[in-house]
Amino acid sequence: MNKTTRFIFASSIDAISAVIAFWGAYWLRLEKIPEELLLNTIIVSSTTVASFWILGVYKRIWRYASSNDLIVIFKATLLSVAASAFLIFLMSRLEEIPRSTIIIYWILLAAFSGGNRVVYRLIRDRTLSPIYNKNERIGVLLIGANDDAEAFIRATNKPDGPYHVIGILDNDKEKWGRTIREINVLGPIKDLAEIKKRKSMTQSKLTKVIIADRNIIREEIDNLLEISNNLGLTLARIPKLSELDTTNTEPASRTKPVEIEDLLGRPETRLDKTNLKKLIYKKTVLVTGAGGTIGSELCKQISEMQPNNLILSDFSEFALWNITESITGKSSAKNISSVLLDVRDQNAVVKLFERYKPNIILHAAALKHVPICENHPIEAIRTNTVGTKIIADTCKNFDAEAMVLISTDKAVEPSSFMGASKRAAEIYIQNLDKQIKSTSFITVRFGNVLGSTGSVVPLFQNQIERGGALTVTDKKTTRFFMSVKEAVELVLISLVQVIEKKEKGGISVLKMGKPVNIDNLARQMIRLSGLTPGKDTKIIYTGLRTGEKLHEKLFYDDEKQIKTDHPDIIIAKGRELNFLKIKKTLDQIEQNILKNQFAETINILKELIPEFVVDQNNKVEKNERKFNKN
Repeated sequence: MNKTTRFIFASSIDAISAVIAFWGAYWLRLEKIPEELLLNTIIVSSTTVASFWILGVYKRIWRYASSNDLIVIFKATLLSVAASAFLIFLMSRLEEIPRSTIIIYWILLAAFSGGNRVVYRLIRDRTLSPIYNKNERIGVLLIGANDDAEAFIRATNKPDGPYHVIGILDNDKEKWGRTIREINVLGPIKDLAEIKKRKSMTQSKLTKVIIADRNIIREEIDNLLEISNNLGLTLARIPKLSELDTTNTEPASRTKPVEIEDLLGRPETRLDKTNLKKLIYKKTVLVTGAGGTIGSELCKQISEMQPNNLILSDFSEFALWNITESITGKSSAKNISSVLLDVRDQNAVVKLFERYKPNIILHAAALKHVPICENHPIEAIRTNTVGTKIIADTCKNFDAEAMVLISTDKAVEPSSFMGASKRAAEIYIQNLDKQIKSTSFITVRFGNVLGSTGSVVPLFQNQIERGGALTVTDKKTTRFFMSVKEAVELVLISLVQVIEKKEKGGISVLKMGKPVNIDNLARQMIRLSGLTPGKDTKIIYTGLRTGEKLHEKLFYDDEKQIKTDHPDIIIAKGRELNFLKIKKTLDQIEQNILKNQFAETINILKELIPEFVVDQNNKVEKNERKFNKN
């Protein structure tokens, strides 16, 4: 049925409803229908169709008729009755129509117009039909007795849908024994195994558990995944708010597989980006390391905030091309520029600033892989420490509004060259910020991001796909995890907070939640693949690699922790250091690198960061010989 046909059909039904309501009002009031009602009948039917068209009733889909649709119909019938009464008054002064008839007509018209749409939906959904075979559909248990559960039940309560909701589990005792749209809340989540054994579940072909609680904690998801696997049930979830497809007429009926982000992430929150958009709007923004995991997400989010010019810089040609292609045509930025840049090249950095004059700089360029940095410590120091200093000094010389350094939890009490090189960068940026008033120098420190290239999650995924064993360093190893989207959002919020409050000399630390046990993570990823840990896929323990720690920390013990307006951001204030001495130290490090003085460079770094102890397993002398040879 095309658009025109649907309009003709719907308007005809409404015109007939108006006629029946009009005549019915007369009969109820006078117990008879006058013979000369032709003209008035034409008026009421015409005004009804016109009123419904004006208020957009015919743009709505009958199949999904809801309370909002009924409200619109109520308004349309009121407009129709008022218009009809006015036109009849102009012709006959309403002399032949009792006043109460108009009120009765309105009531009947509203009932008929709203009722026929509700009846149509009921018939379409076959909820009035005995041919409602629940056994042909997938039996589902919902986790969470809430609004999302109600929306899911409502959206799937039709025979042509894929699911039949059998029951609901919720840990709130007050909800046990109650119903949502005639679906019982059966008990707590921990009773899933017992509930699965019930005869009603077997008869209903229970095969799937769907998480309807968006705020469920990861420990509960861990437990659900293990129980579901043991029972042969598939575990899924309804989409998060950010994943909902607004073009879908029934987004509540959609489900997504449980993914590693669900096991490691936190409840999704909506961030107020109003002030951030004001800060970015019509500015020139530079992102270094734009092709990396953090850098690319920074580019994507910033590109939505209408900067005047977004400059993407990276040392990798492919990474730079990839991020440029991914946002081109989707960005609200007036201009997008791609620059192949080595942040260690001071002349190149200065030329970039001379050409584009960026207002805000987000410095994400870094060498981040611990084993690689251990094998190439000088390169780690050149990029992470010296490169950061070059960017910061150039920001100062060009009076940039703000610079943000992306740091890491490995900078706290570092045991690796990667961590030590980032800690040196932290120290410089933190103390430079105290010296310069015209530019805000901001450091943001956080743990691992999910899906980061070379990190443990994609490593496990590749190992599972290859069908081999998963390699875990130690059973006790823990790490902090955060989704890249959330991390970048909080980085940008930190930028706004520091600028607005003019907080100087602090480090913005992102709350990472509870650390994740890597051994448990490996087992859960195996289960997500439909396999059994130890049976289908083995786990091999390799021992800690050079420079790695068993547990990471987000704060130094002597850092003062200051709360901010955002619950997931804390300002860390460390010990005061002499800026001129720090600058002299980093300048000396840069000179030593130019002179190929490996050992001297390491010694100066250790003087700046006395808590850094070079791992005894790291063959410093061997690396020095290799460096000097090259």
